[in-house]
Amino acid sequence: MEKISGFQITGLRLSGFKSFAQPTKLSFGNPTVITGGNGRGKSSIADAIAYAVTGLPFFAERNIDRLHSESDPELFVTMRFMDDKGVSHELTRSHNGSRTGIVYDGQELRQLDLTEMFGEKDVFLSIFNPLYFIEELGEDGKNLLQRYLPMIPQEKVLAELSDPIRQRLPAETLLSPEGRVKQLRKDIRELENSVIYLQGQQDLALSQQKTGQTRRAELEAKRSSIQEEKQALEAKRYAGIDTAELESTLTDLSAQYSELFNDNSDESGLDELDARLYEQARKLAERSASVYESKFTQAIAAATERVKALGAKYNAEVSAGKAIVPGFVCPTCRRAVSEEDVPVVRKAFQQSVSGIVAEGKEQRAQLEELKAMDAQSKETFQKFKEEDVAKLEQSVRELTEERGRVLESGSRASAQRRNQLEELRTRMQTLTSDLEYGNLSAEEYDRMKACGEELRQIEAELSALKNTVIPAEEEFEAKIQAAQKQIAEQKEAVGCLLQYIAKRVELTLAELQMNRVSISLYDVVKSTGEVKDVFRFEYRGRRYDRLSLSEKIRAGMEVSELMKRLTGRNYPVFVDNMESVDDLNNVRPTGQVLMAKCVRNADLNIRAVKPILNEMPMAA
Repeated sequence: MEKISGFQITGLRLSGFKSFAQPTKLSFGNPTVITGGNGRGKSSIADAIAYAVTGLPFFAERNIDRLHSESDPELFVTMRFMDDKGVSHELTRSHNGSRTGIVYDGQELRQLDLTEMFGEKDVFLSIFNPLYFIEELGEDGKNLLQRYLPMIPQEKVLAELSDPIRQRLPAETLLSPEGRVKQLRKDIRELENSVIYLQGQQDLALSQQKTGQTRRAELEAKRSSIQEEKQALEAKRYAGIDTAELESTLTDLSAQYSELFNDNSDESGLDELDARLYEQARKLAERSASVYESKFTQAIAAATERVKALGAKYNAEVSAGKAIVPGFVCPTCRRAVSEEDVPVVRKAFQQSVSGIVAEGKEQRAQLEELKAMDAQSKETFQKFKEEDVAKLEQSVRELTEERGRVLESGSRASAQRRNQLEELRTRMQTLTSDLEYGNLSAEEYDRMKACGEELRQIEAELSALKNTVIPAEEEFEAKIQAAQKQIAEQKEAVGCLLQYIAKRVELTLAELQMNRVSISLYDVVKSTGEVKDVFRFEYRGRRYDRLSLSEKIRAGMEVSELMKRLTGRNYPVFVDNMESVDDLNNVRPTGQVLMAKCVRNADLNIRAVKPILNEMPMAA
């Protein structure tokens, strides 16, 4: 549908609408004065015009049932108007029960079509009803204005700035200057913090180096002790035992077992049973001898070293913080601290200590989590091992019992062969256990395995300490100089961006200039240059909620003209309660004005002060 940029209302036909229960025809000019006592239909005319265009009353109330007259359930409003090209049109909206009909120049339309023609509801009512924008939209009015405020081109803003500033503002930084300033300020703070702490890092690095050396000595001593214990257990394991002879004997027994097992000429069904029993016994021996091996050793060692390093850093910072008195030379900035600076420097050290404590807690939490995961993994392994051993033992018992039953039913020769197999199997199991444990008890065997695990952890931690890199003093100096140079450059960039933002806000708000009304959508913070969203509506410097009714009407007329200018739509304005207004000399209306005035006990009277030219006869 084609946009209607402007129109003037020439007449209304109403029926079943509020106080207009019977069909009524009204004519209007520009301007038009509407007078009458209370309840005679003045406000109903405003509601009818708003309803015809938007489907809602003058103040956009959602309950439209109140628009129906009490005696007629069928409502219709026909608005006759002439557009800005001098063409007359007719818009009819009817409502009966739950059905609403819209007809425009004889064609049925949807409300969406009317919105395309007359603009969105809030735009139309902000022009037509001077009190709607501030009293009904409130904060939403800010969003409405922002949608229709013209974008200020970068070129126009840059043209208002000096050449040096323009040269410092590349186009990509102007896509979001506020975001760029925020990011630059964040970068500057980070760089300044970096400069403050870099000079103190060298002392901390030396402290960490000494701590690392002490820790390495402790670990090496512990490693030596555990190695001795492990070597002693390994020496005891096979002391006096000829393992080669045991292995040879086991091989012979295995060959005898296989030969005897395969000689099943006198047995029936025992070959498969014995094979299953042997397999289960083998699995039982292997599972019983299995030992947990951790996969978290390297990670735990690295985390332990990070915690210790942070502890050393914390002690260094706390010691330095306690020594802060007037005249104290700061280890970070290398200057003497005055009495006035003591609280600031102490606060800086406290913040540093708090940061170290927070990081230490985080690292310790990670270490504890790794240890917990390791313990859980070991517990899970042990649980599964116990379950597997129990299942295998049960399987061996069941197979043994089944084998016994088969033996009882066999011949003496078969029983003798099976006894020999059982004896061989027992001896094989004993030899297998001897080869695994040797002279060690189960506890000693487990300790020997644990020593190996502890040695792996120590080696991992020593490797982590060896790979720790401590920067040289020259590296700190180079980083400080680079950071200071970046700070200077970024502060200069921030200054240029702030001047650009302030000028853009100034040009944007120029579009909201009115006679006595002022609307502020943005504030520029002088100390930071930050642009903050606000919404202030004032009339002659006074807040809207402190105005009289006449002042609110005058203010609303200026806002109505502002909305016309921003949206390019010159629509009629309906001024209610004109009896409370002496004059409207603060604004010069650019379109049709309908003024309603209460006259005590008077009948409704509509007087067109100046008829609208070129009005065509209203359609039947």
